[in-house]
Amino acid sequence: MELDAQQHAVDQLEPQVGWRVWDVVELDGALRLCSLAFWSIWLPLQEATATCRRSPGAAGLAGIPPHAAPQERCTCGIYATQTAAQVLAYSGGVRRRSDTVHRVIGRVSLWGTVVECEGGWRASHAYPAALHVPTARPRPFRLVRGLARPSLPVEEIALALAGYRVPVEVVDCASE
Repeated sequence: MELDAQQHAVDQLEPQVGWRVWDVVELDGALRLCSLAFWSIWLPLQEATATCRRSPGAAGLAGIPPHAAPQERCTCGIYATQTAAQVLAYSGGVRRRSDTVHRVIGRVSLWGTVVECEGGWRASHAYPAALHVPTARPRPFRLVRGLARPSLPVEEIALALAGYRVPVEVVDCASE
């Protein structure tokens, strides 16, 4: 198989560290990190494991057999960028879910099979390495069971995210 000059897969022994943005959502009374692209909850003290979400029919049409994520010819995997600026540019174009409590940025450790891509990586396994909670608030409310509720203080959000057992820092900023 030929590898694109911009991509190659390696089995990582040491984690690759990149940048990622998560929505913070309330789930069963607790605040949890959630991927922006999919409803994929990151649980405290549990590694996130990638799966390919491509349907078997679509994979067959693309000439990609069923596979473990990530796979070089597919777009599957857990994504991270090389820089904070890259992930902020991406996340600015992703609409928030109605149930998003807040949006946070952080460093993420990637390991297992890692595919290097332009501007970052896709990996089979990941876990937050550090979280940054911005003080900027895009809206003064959040939805809870369809009802508008006041936004939570960022200090409360940071305290709840401490359950991930990684450094959590509140970052004073004018905009997210």
